[in-house]
Amino acid sequence: MKKIKLEYNLCVFLFAYLNQADLSLHRAGWTGIRKLKNFYSNQVNPGEVVRFLILSADINVNKLEYYYGIKEYSKKKIILSRINFLLRFPPVFLQDEIYYICQKLMDLEKMLEKDVDVHQLEMEKLRIEISKFSLGILRYKISYKDYSKALKIEHYMQHDGLKEIKIKEFIKKLPNSSGL
Repeated sequence: MKKIKLEYNLCVFLFAYLNQADLSLHRAGWTGIRKLKNFYSNQVNPGEVVRFLILSADINVNKLEYYYGIKEYSKKKIILSRINFLLRFPPVFLQDEIYYICQKLMDLEKMLEKDVDVHQLEMEKLRIEISKFSLGILRYKISYKDYSKALKIEHYMQHDGLKEIKIKEFIKKLPNSSGL
C-alpha cells in the first residue's frame, strides 16, 4: 500500500476543518441541511479542501470513485504515530485513508448542494465517518497544543459564550493556500 506524506500544517488544518464539519453536522441534525448550507456559504467549501488535498497528496482523481474503507489505529499504530511526531517526521497516511477522507468531504459537498432536505440519519452517518477519520487517525499526527486549538473551531450553531477560532487562522499557515 502506498504511503503519502503530508505537511504538518495541512494536517492541523484538516483536523480543524473535519472537527468543524463534525460539530456542524451534529447541530444540523436539529435544524436541517438548509441552515447548514447557509453557514457553509461563508466558510471554506468541502470541494476546495478536496482539491487542495488532491494537489498536496498527489493522488489520482479517477480513483476517488471507488469505495475505500479505513480502520481506526491500533494502540501500536498510535504509539508509532506519536513517536514519528516526536521525532519530527512528516505525518504519513495510507493512500486509502486520503481517498477515504476525500470521499467523505465530497459527500458533504453533495449534501450541501441538495435542494431537498436531507434525512437526519444520513447527516449523522456522514458525521460519524468524518469523526472516525479525524479522531481515530488524524489526531495522533498532530501536537496536543494544536489538537486543543482545533477543538475550539467555529462551527454551525455554536454557543455564544465560546471563544472560537476561525478556520482562516488555520489556513494562514498553509503553503499555497490561495485556492482555499
